[in-house]
Amino acid sequence: MSRLENLNVNIRELLANSLEPRDLVELATTSKQMCNSMMDNSVWKSKTNNDFGNLFEIYAIFTKSAGLELAPDLATKFSQEPTNWKEYYAQKNAAVDSADDEALMTQAEKEYSEAQAFLKTFQSDGNVSVLSRVASKMMWILDVFPTHAGCYYILGFILFVLNRLEDALIPLRTGRLVDPGFEPITELQEEIQRILQGYKGSQDETPLLEQDTLSRELKEVLEEIFRNFDRDQDGALKPEELDSFIFTTNGSHPPAPFLRQMGQRFGSNARGWLTRDGFLAFYLEQTLDDPSETRSDLGVHGYDPQSLKKRMEE
Repeated sequence: MSRLENLNVNIRELLANSLEPRDLVELATTSKQMCNSMMDNSVWKSKTNNDFGNLFEIYAIFTKSAGLELAPDLATKFSQEPTNWKEYYAQKNAAVDSADDEALMTQAEKEYSEAQAFLKTFQSDGNVSVLSRVASKMMWILDVFPTHAGCYYILGFILFVLNRLEDALIPLRTGRLVDPGFEPITELQEEIQRILQGYKGSQDETPLLEQDTLSRELKEVLEEIFRNFDRDQDGALKPEELDSFIFTTNGSHPPAPFLRQMGQRFGSNARGWLTRDGFLAFYLEQTLDDPSETRSDLGVHGYDPQSLKKRMEE
């Protein structure tokens, strides 16, 4: 028994996660040392997160990292972690055991379907309050039905559309644990990993982004491209200069309103012309959305898309 008592905390947490609560408590009664070991607060925190998902972490991601305002009652539940995880586990376990599983599943599926419909309205009108409403509903369901993989998928998808890609993987990983066969989670995880790989670049590629900002190498290349099209060197692309850049990049001449909107949206001077900072802001947004498109643009302008270095003139 002494070997069990001396296990490091990670092994103890894995052991606790694999046991039923009553078995864990029974194991703790075998000796004073085992009781101290298995009743440790960190062990019960790990078991709570393993059995019920870490809604405290997910709540913090949505309210702090993503900046969404979730339903007030969720703040009461998840804004602050409990000090006694064993006691919290017991309360949580009792609440889940006493729930009407059949009725809960029916309600969960209804809310899940409605959430998908709400997300479609966001994609059409961009109303962020829709995301807050949907995220709140998903967390309400998971609070009493922690094995609903679809809810974790919706939460991950919301973070995905908000471009919180690393954060999105957290609920998706939990969803995959509770239901490894839920294919939408796998597909979204693979898409996020593909985009993150595009940001960072492979082993042979120079990264495009560093912590959600343009990498030094990409910024230098974009500034050089900007200077090439800023023919009068006044620090802004007038309509004919911006048109020349877009035509060179995409092979088409955009309408005049589009040229004005570029400056209005990303940054303009007093005359409404796209500034250097606006040009960089445009490429930051494009790269966050589709890094492969930025690498393709660099190739058009004579740079190697992988190394970001200027190609030798032939």
